[in-house]
Formats: sequence, C-alpha cells, structure tokens
Amino acid sequence: MRRDEVRDEVSGCGLGLLTEGVRRQRGRAGLVYRERRFGEISVMGARGSAVELVGRPNPQTDRMFELAFMSGGLISHAGYREGSPVEARLLVVPPGAEGPVHLLGSWELLVLGLPRDVMESFVPELPQRAELHASAALLEESAESFAASVLAVEVSPTAIESYAIGQLLVEMGGAILLNRLGSFRAAGSPQAVLRDRAMAIIAQQCTDRQLTPALVAEQVQSSLRQVQAVFSEAGTTVASEIRRQRARAARNLLVDSRFDVLSIEAIAERSGFGTTMSMRRALSDVYGTGPRRLRKERGS
Repeated sequence: MRRDEVRDEVSGCGLGLLTEGVRRQRGRAGLVYRERRFGEISVMGARGSAVELVGRPNPQTDRMFELAFMSGGLISHAGYREGSPVEARLLVVPPGAEGPVHLLGSWELLVLGLPRDVMESFVPELPQRAELHASAALLEESAESFAASVLAVEVSPTAIESYAIGQLLVEMGGAILLNRLGSFRAAGSPQAVLRDRAMAIIAQQCTDRQLTPALVAEQVQSSLRQVQAVFSEAGTTVASEIRRQRARAARNLLVDSRFDVLSIEAIAERSGFGTTMSMRRALSDVYGTGPRRLRKERGS
C-alpha cells in the first residue's frame, strides 16, 4: 500500500483484533492506516480515536503473532485487568486473540505481523493471551523506529531489500520476546534473569556445533545444575532450546533462495547440527515439516 487510506471496515490489515472491523458508537470510525509487506512480514501503521476493535477467527491473521507499539490514548480489553482502561506502550498479541478492544482518546499504533511458527522458534512457549506493557525497552523503541521508517518510504524494495528488512524485523521481534519472556514467568527474579541470559547466549551461538548446555552454563557463570533447574521451571531444557534455535537457523537458510546452492548437508552444518538426520527431526518437531518441503513450499 503506497498511501494512507481511511476505512470503517478493515479486513486482514494486521492486528488480528481488526479482522472483523472497526466500530464507533457515533459517526464514522475514520481509521487511517497504511500497510507494507516484506515477504511473510507485515508492518501496519494506524491512527484514530475512540474506536472498538472486533476480532473473529481468520485463517490469515490466526497464524500471525503481533507486536504493537502504541502512542497516546488508552486501551481496554475484557481479558486484561477486568477491562479497565490503561496506558500501554507495547502490546503482545498472540494468534487468535479475541476482542473487543476499546481504544480511547487520540491514539496511534504501529503493528508488526510476524509468522507464529517463526516466533515459536525463539521461545519455548508463546503467551496465551494479549499482554499490555506500560513502557518500552531500548530494543523495542529501536524496532518501532526501524519499522516506522520502512513504512514511511514510498520506494518499492528490491527482492534483496525485502528479504533483509523482513529478516531484521523477525530478529528484532524474536529478541523482544526473549527479552520479555521473564515478564510471563516471575519477572525480575534471579531465576528469570539467569534464564534470560542463557537464552540470549543460545540465540547468539546456536549455529556453533560446539555449543552445549555445559558451555552455556559456563558463559553465564553458573553451574549446569542451576541452569538446568531454571529451564526446568519453565517446562523446557537447555538442550531443547539449543535445538530449537538451530532449527530456526536452518529454516532461515532453507526458505532463502540465495542459499539454494547449498546442499541439505551443508545447511545442517551451517545451522549447527551434527547430521542431516538430527536437522530433519528438529525441523519436524518445531515446524512440522522437512528441509526439502520447506524449500519447495517457501512463500506459499
């Protein structure tokens, strides 16, 4: 979409809560929005005042995980603090989130639509309900600025630019989830801090075949037993998170046509797996498919 549009009914334009439409009790809703897509990734900006957002099941948006940055106004959701209007800077919206949501006063939203299966590869468990956060961290502010800048540019991106922008937004979104994970489980506790540090190391070094749970524990300056314990509290293990991140790295290579020259064996090597069989098993567990099918059906 190359210019702003005003709509009273919005379908599939980002933020799953907008899948049915926008209602205003008096007069036109006058929602102004703009959307751009970079492969599977969507960026949408919207602004308006005093509207109700209504959601319903939608095959397209129900597979998307969304991060929304809000400026101005108040938001209320029936499932959050008994629907009391609150100020929110960051909205974490899982797939299939239902409304209605009320936005009060003059507000602006910038929404990142990210594939659910890709986001699931960053963290062991996605939140089950919408989360509202009053403040935004440095990474979140940076992601919002970057997304706003690519939304504002009128020039159509080249294929390489579209791929690069999409990958940057995915990595930023995944890092935001990793950084916010502690807020879903004992935020601020020593256990959550230790686990977040370990998760960051895993995300950064997963493609190194030498990375092991013992090495992760060494780098966070803790015992392997203690690190295993904090991961167990979250219902996962260090080894399974290393495997999950390697599967994500393999998927990124398999869906990128620039790496078609690499064999399946080379992809397994680059993503940190010891064998192609271990990569196939990991991809099947995380994404429900194999390497050849990922290549064949990319973009579909």
